[in-house]
Amino acid sequence: MTVITSDVLPAELLQAISDVVVVQARATRVGRNLVQTEKVDRGTQVYKYRKFTGFSDVQEIPEGAEFPLEGVTYTEETAKIKKIGKGFYITREEYLGNKIHSIGQLARDAAEVVALKEDEMIISELVNNAGKTQAAADAWSATGDPYDDVSAALAKLEEVNVKPNMLVLHPYEAADLRRIDADAKMTYAQLIEGLGLKVLATPKLSTSTGLLLDTRRAGVLVIAEDITIEGPEYKQENQSYLVNVFERIVPVVRYPDAVCKLTGI
Repeated sequence: MTVITSDVLPAELLQAISDVVVVQARATRVGRNLVQTEKVDRGTQVYKYRKFTGFSDVQEIPEGAEFPLEGVTYTEETAKIKKIGKGFYITREEYLGNKIHSIGQLARDAAEVVALKEDEMIISELVNNAGKTQAAADAWSATGDPYDDVSAALAKLEEVNVKPNMLVLHPYEAADLRRIDADAKMTYAQLIEGLGLKVLATPKLSTSTGLLLDTRRAGVLVIAEDITIEGPEYKQENQSYLVNVFERIVPVVRYPDAVCKLTGI
């Protein structure tokens, strides 16, 4: 009788798993629509960056004088690269039976979990470092007016020369935008889109909370290693191949005043 002890899966199967992981991650995650991305060396452990804190007065420069270094103020910050991941087993029987569908589903499930964690990290960073806050007059599901609340938040960002392009909501609050404004005879979603804003819904944002931001300036997702797989490692005790899905990232807010948090919506 032959005993299988190989720790190697065929290269074509590993490539197929990797492709499934990448495709599923792209289909799942939405956080990368809210920030810019920056790739750093794979071995990077700590990311150093400057966080904008405001503008100082700019004076006229006399002829022949040196240019002042003032004008923009910031703090020097560091952020630790974090590894997030999920493992799954491919059983000996799945491999020998060429059960591509079940193997593919395992890969998709793992990729989705990792992608959702990435979204959670990005959303949390934006919420915790928002430079502006706007409280709603009333909950949107009651008598609140989403258009008025978003317009007020928009004004707070425009006041500091920020031009937001995205409104992020929990699906419950996004559903409130389907209501029709009695005076305008339009949905609140149509009215808000008329302000030049795109609406994005994600369950990774808490209910009763919204984010209005300029996605071009607010933050960055730093990527040391984008989503990929490692392994397989053969486990003789359960005759299975362990495959890990992981990425190494950290989101940072560089421009807090490019984000306004809406509360009580």
